[in-house]
Amino acid sequence: MKILLITLRADHGGGPQHINLLIKNLSNNFNIFVACPEDKPYYEKWNVETKVKNIFELPHRQFKLRKFLELYNFIKENDITIIHSHGKGAGLYSRLLKLINPKLKVIHTLHGFHIQEYSFIKRKVYILIEKILSLMTNTFINVSYGEQKICLDFGIYKKNKSIVVHNGISKITHVINAKQKIGLKDKFIITTISRFDYAKNMLFAYEIAKQFKNNDQIVFLWIGDGEDKMELEEKAKEENINIVFTGFKKEIPLYLSATDIYLSTSRWEGLPYALIEAQSLNIPIVATNVVGNNEVVVNNKNGFLFTTLKESVQQMNTLVKDVNLYNKFKNFSEIHFESKFSINVLIEHTENIYNKVNNE
Repeated sequence: MKILLITLRADHGGGPQHINLLIKNLSNNFNIFVACPEDKPYYEKWNVETKVKNIFELPHRQFKLRKFLELYNFIKENDITIIHSHGKGAGLYSRLLKLINPKLKVIHTLHGFHIQEYSFIKRKVYILIEKILSLMTNTFINVSYGEQKICLDFGIYKKNKSIVVHNGISKITHVINAKQKIGLKDKFIITTISRFDYAKNMLFAYEIAKQFKNNDQIVFLWIGDGEDKMELEEKAKEENINIVFTGFKKEIPLYLSATDIYLSTSRWEGLPYALIEAQSLNIPIVATNVVGNNEVVVNNKNGFLFTTLKESVQQMNTLVKDVNLYNKFKNFSEIHFESKFSINVLIEHTENIYNKVNNE
């Protein structure tokens, strides 16, 4: 079976990470082709990946008619029968390809239905476009039940056209003496791995860190980059807030192994890989009560969900002080990860969808 995976991002992010996991773990029953931009780090990885039969370059987060027509020829030349698109832009390519080649089978993963920043008119137009494109979609994959509910509420598709498949990863191996290796020995570390932008709401994370300014035993570890990073870093220096800014790091297992609590302040999510990675190491999580977060975090079982600054600070103080509760959260995290978010569950469900769509 020949599968084309389409994404308009191959940089750091949940969507490209998801595709990378599919490429690495799908069985040899599937011949994998990729269409993506020439972004780092994934384009270079996929271009030399032996499981990828061929790769087609697309523009980063843009639709170009010339590339669309070239991609149509690429599919025809390689006799590809199934397209699996990831994200809004990729979904436009995949569904329009089916419009001119009805024999193609199209599977579309949204990776979050995010229209919160859209104006009223833009929102209406986008929903209308998605409803029309759904007619050229065989199956939708939602990464969370919350995301599926939003799509159903907006009438994007009927329920029998969608299936929920949670993101999954291989369990991360714990790194011994991690705190010492990153120079934060004997500190209680609260970690966030994030883009620094509006959606991730790192200004909220900053306000939380500010509440612990006078506790020199607690350090906030921020891994990532983005448009808001420089401003927040300068602000932290001016106000003497205990935040360590690392920028992007490849050694995520090392930094998570040093982590005591994982913090997320996102305004919205699809199903965040960073939280799943933290859970794979049994790290208690404190996160905003939004779609995606609230399926990784079972409130008062493996972490806490919050809506206000006061709540988040109280919750973290509770975890810092209550060792029994902290250990209870760790134990539940292990069970929850294995049952819902392991790579084996993700791959099994995805391969079943490919086979089902292929036989329709």
